[in-house]
Amino acid sequence: MDETMTKPSAVVLMLLAAIFTTAEDGWCVSPDVYVRNFRDAPEAERIIAAASQIPPSRRVPFISRYFLGRMYHPDTKARITKQRSQAEAKTKVKAKAKVKAKAKAKVKTEAENVQPLPVETLTTSFTYLDCMTYVEHVLALASAERPDYTGSFLPRLIDVMFDARGMPLMNHLRSHFTSHWADVNERKGYLINVARRNKFAVMRKLLLNKVGNNRTFYVEDRFMISRAPQIFWYFPLDAIFSGEVKLQSGDILALVCDKEGLDVTHMAFFIEQGQKRIFRHASSILNRIVDQDFDSYLRAKKGLSGLMVLRPRLAAPAPPHYRFYPRER
Repeated sequence: MDETMTKPSAVVLMLLAAIFTTAEDGWCVSPDVYVRNFRDAPEAERIIAAASQIPPSRRVPFISRYFLGRMYHPDTKARITKQRSQAEAKTKVKAKAKVKAKAKAKVKTEAENVQPLPVETLTTSFTYLDCMTYVEHVLALASAERPDYTGSFLPRLIDVMFDARGMPLMNHLRSHFTSHWADVNERKGYLINVARRNKFAVMRKLLLNKVGNNRTFYVEDRFMISRAPQIFWYFPLDAIFSGEVKLQSGDILALVCDKEGLDVTHMAFFIEQGQKRIFRHASSILNRIVDQDFDSYLRAKKGLSGLMVLRPRLAAPAPPHYRFYPRER
């Protein structure tokens, strides 16, 4: 995590370090990570082997195309629907206070966990993907050194998803918010934030995860309370449509919003095919991964402030080691 998120206490970190370091020789023990099953292993290894035969600059367009037609993750869809209803409930409560409406609305309460929340099962699936996990899986596959599911792909996926640095996986170490995710993966060498201090970009500053008095609105974890505002840069839509910002095929796009406590509402890939500009993404509306016209999609999108443009670099060093086990036998 960076300085904007609450960190676990020094005592907790010392205990974790003691658990995962042997007293005899000081060698670190790889933490255990559970996945649902290893059924995606053959497919992952085939993709990595095929991608290794093409230049790194073409791997993201190649791999992202492979997933076209895969289904949108139902759990994410349910969570988005729930958050929207809670946000609407908050608005109704405000209206009730003003006009003394009769309808009762329940406001979401702040998280109360006093200890970090462990990640019980790593979220990975080649069948069901949401907009963020789609981008993360493609980036991990493109960065994998060899066609080895547990020895190369899964460690890369963890490295892209989390800022765990070899420690046991905790919910607050997951890069939940895209602007923070971009900062972490730029630091690691997976991508370049094209908008950072670019002359056509603008800056946004906000407290992530805070809506009204609730500091854990989107991610229900007290260790995800922001200590300081998150600062990030993005391109206004005018700069995108005018051609002042030169996009490259394979660029990761993050759709910036102006919502309280939230930086980005969607992620996608920009793809060029001849003269066509394509918006490739996991669509919750169409319920699958699809290609859509880039300009048409953005012009029709409501509440869109602009785009973060994250260019895959694929230069991250080898990730920390983990030991993987399937929950399903």
